[in-house]
Amino acid sequence: MTPLEVWNLPVFGRELWELLGSPWVEDDRRAGVPGAKLAARVMPALAEALFLLVKQHAPDAAYLSGGLAELDGFPAALRDATASLRCPVHIALSPRFAPVRAGLRMLEATGARSPLCVDVGQTSIKVARPGATRVFERDLSTLPPLFIGQPRPADGHHLRDTVAFIAGALRTFLAEDARVPPDALCLALPCPLDEDLMPGGCTYGFEGTASLVPDILAHAGLPDTGGPVFVLNDAELAAESARRAPQVKGHRVLCLSLGFGPGGALLDRA
Repeated sequence: MTPLEVWNLPVFGRELWELLGSPWVEDDRRAGVPGAKLAARVMPALAEALFLLVKQHAPDAAYLSGGLAELDGFPAALRDATASLRCPVHIALSPRFAPVRAGLRMLEATGARSPLCVDVGQTSIKVARPGATRVFERDLSTLPPLFIGQPRPADGHHLRDTVAFIAGALRTFLAEDARVPPDALCLALPCPLDEDLMPGGCTYGFEGTASLVPDILAHAGLPDTGGPVFVLNDAELAAESARRAPQVKGHRVLCLSLGFGPGGALLDRA
């Protein structure tokens, strides 16, 4: 699996995130703009991005997940916009939760009996255990987006607030679902990660914070059984759902996660 940096892909003279996943989508949704109208507005940029990426990577199929793929009218608009694309485009079943459910199956394959998967998006957190899912929305008034190039608070309160948001969501979810404690965790973050789990840039502003993952685990008390912890990029987790999707055929799959900002990965199923 190869992560792809697609958020800044040049499309129509702008970066892809500005056209596809920038705050205007959420603002319009909250203002009552119909989903079908939003789908029609994002589709030209998405179709152009797909054409560019398919030309560059020559996949056998493309696979889309994320909240934008749940907009009313999205599937029909996508079919029309990509009719001439030289590979099929699939939408995940339950696009918003497909990645966390794939994470649970990935953990179960290691022998975990009580897995927990957490997908930290830039507008919400998706949490899942077998038979249960929940979304925790990010309060942008208390945890505002910090865009790349924007100064970070000197006192570091944004880091403390981010850890509190993620760990608090986990504690709340587990308190509401009082089964046996998790014995394995999959944590997906909305940013690049190096081999030492050093996070890259995203709107939480935690890039370069080596203690981020340990701090989240410590504040959430996870996992207290000494089980495995998998940490990966959210687009990589979305690609895991493509790997397990029976409708997706072929060895090479272009995966796009359509949330606040688009993420990408190239899956090779040799």
